[in-house]
Order: sequence, then structure tokens, then C-alpha cells
Amino acid sequence: MMQINTKHTPFVVIAILSLIWSSTWVVIKIGLQTLPPFLSAGWRFLLAFLCLGAFAIALKLKFPRDLRSHLFFIGFSIINFSASYAIVYWSEQYINSGLTSVLFAVMPFYVAMFSIKLLPSEQITLKKVLGITVGFSGVVLIFSDQLHLSHPLAIYAMSAVLISPAFSALGTIIGKKARLTYHPVTLNTLPLLYTGISLMILHALFENTNPVTYTAMGIFSIIYLAVLGTAIAFVLYFWLLKTTSAVLMSLITFITPPLALLWGWLILGEAITPRLVLGMLVIFSGIAIVRRSR
Repeated sequence: MMQINTKHTPFVVIAILSLIWSSTWVVIKIGLQTLPPFLSAGWRFLLAFLCLGAFAIALKLKFPRDLRSHLFFIGFSIINFSASYAIVYWSEQYINSGLTSVLFAVMPFYVAMFSIKLLPSEQITLKKVLGITVGFSGVVLIFSDQLHLSHPLAIYAMSAVLISPAFSALGTIIGKKARLTYHPVTLNTLPLLYTGISLMILHALFENTNPVTYTAMGIFSIIYLAVLGTAIAFVLYFWLLKTTSAVLMSLITFITPPLALLWGWLILGEAITPRLVLGMLVIFSGIAIVRRSR
């Protein structure tokens, strides 16, 4: 029988995760062509909850029933998922999917800044300051390249995307601490439910003026993002966290945005400008400096 080389398994999983997460940006854009952002995101997280919940049951994990845990899950869901994804979905109505991915790539800078304040072991170093400065100079370069965008809300959408990783970064730090108390699958399953509910509430409040039409592409977007982009991706990510070094994990940060640009260009014909690519490379340089300062 053919033997599976487990030495290369982490690289295969990283490649799969990179392909999945890089494609989610363009699939979000496809879904937004027929569905409003909060409704599309809400269905995504509710379906992802069902998938991940089934996986948790298969693992025979027990969900906490105490009020304190559920209040924590609600707060965690708002910070780590609801705020960030509500912003991303809203913003992608007005800017390209690849551009959204590149701007979201500043998340490691937020993690570094929040870690200094919230994690006692983290310290301010000259390399971290230099890395953050370099990274945001790449953001400025991208903004200067995209000022010609035709939609009047595009500049606000770009600014919003830069804010959304701050919520995910804070959620990452909170989740890192909470993993001492909760199993990683449990830590994400119930927050997916609460995120879906909160996004549906946003839909009811802000998107109830026009009738909703569920097209084949809209339904495909929801299923793809829920099953592949959230549930399966999380399971792979959890496995990777236990078996892979931080250096290998960081590869995803560098691979995803270029692939997202490629997906946007191939599927939606989105433009890739030299200045956008240069800005992305500058951001990557800043991320590399921050990571090496640890």
C-alpha cells in the first residue's frame, strides 16, 4: 500500500487553506451581486454553525451551559466575527475583492499593537515600530493608487476595510487566552451561531426595504463560504495550529492576498495595477519585520 508522507502534510494543508481563503474574497463579491451584505453574511455563519456544530458533536465535545460562558461567546462573536465581517461584506459592494484582501492583510500589525498592551510577555521594540511604519506606508501607496475609483463610497469602503482587521486581531488575542479554558472547536462553534443571529438582526434593521431574490449564484456563494470558507477551513486551521510552527503558519498571510488578486482578475476581470502590487509587497515587508522582532 502507498504510504502517506506526513512530513509534507502541513504544506499541503497550508496550500489548501491559502486556496480556500484567497477565493473567499471573490466569492463574497459574487454573492453581493444578488444578495444584500448582512443577509448573505448571516446565512453564511448560520450554515457554518450547523457544519461546525456537527463536527463538534462527532468529536463528542460538550458545550458550556452556564450564562457566563454564553455571555463571553456573544462578546467574542461580536468582536471576532460580526463587526469584522459586517464591514468586509459592506465594503466589497464598492471596491474590488482583491483590493479588499490586500488591505485586510494589515491584520498582523494590529495583532502586534494589541499584544503590546494586552499580552504581558510582548514588548515594544524598534523592529516592531519599523515594521508597522513600513506596512502602513504600503497602505498609503495603495490608497494613492485607488483614489480614481468611480464609486463615491469607494474611499470610505477602503477605510472601513482597514478598520475591520482590528476587530479580528483583538478577537485573535482574546481567543488565544480563551483557549486555556475552551476547546478550539467549542470556542468558535457557538460564536458562529451568535454571529449569524447578529448579522440577521442587522439585515432586518437596515436591509428590509427591498425584496430579496435567491439566485443560483447567491446560494452557491453562501454554501461555498459557509462549508469551505468557514467550517472546513476552521477544522484545517485548528489541526495546523497543533502540528505546525508559527513560521509555516505565517506563510498563509503572504500567500492569500496575491492569490486573491489573481482570483479577482480571472473570475471578475478586476484590474491589477503595478502600484497596487508594489503596495502589497511593502505591506508584506512590514509584516516580515514585525514577525522577526519576536
